Amino acid sequence: MDEDYTQLIETCDKLVGQIEIHAPNRKIILNERELLKKLVKDNAQCPKCFSNEQLKVIGIEKSEQGWSSNKYKCRKCNITFVWNTPNNPWDMIPYAENVVLELEKKIEVENMDSKQHTIDSLNQMKANLGKLKPVVDASILDFANLEQRDKEMAEMVHKFKKHLLKRR
Repeated sequence: MDEDYTQLIETCDKLVGQIEIHAPNRKIILNERELLKKLVKDNAQCPKCFSNEQLKVIGIEKSEQGWSSNKYKCRKCNITFVWNTPNNPWDMIPYAENVVLELEKKIEVENMDSKQHTIDSLNQMKANLGKLKPVVDASILDFANLEQRDKEMAEMVHKFKKHLLKRR
């Protein structure tokens, strides 16, 4: 075999090796993101009949704060409404931080009877937020790295294709 052909075969093998390494890593990261999306569950209730039995998710809407929330239709009352909590962990973190701030303000002005209950709720929310935040931050970083690697892989394939077309 001539040297150009040998070099072409080596380049093909390297490219295939890079793709074989990238594909499973990509699949793992995307699967982890899908699992994170399913982590946040709404306990939505119809504002009219206060039931959650006949609700159907019909879309997603953004709030003023930029959080994505589910839009529902109550089949019993035949109304549509947007549930006011985020439907994903990326938006849930700033939402929970906002709720924590509101609870802290509420503790300052509340009477002694329900103050302990609010403090317990606040501590629970802070604990849950402490668990969720590192997982979501890691997911954001992994996804950013994946997007960067996807760009690199697309560029490699494009350069290789361009090289092959020149050789015609």
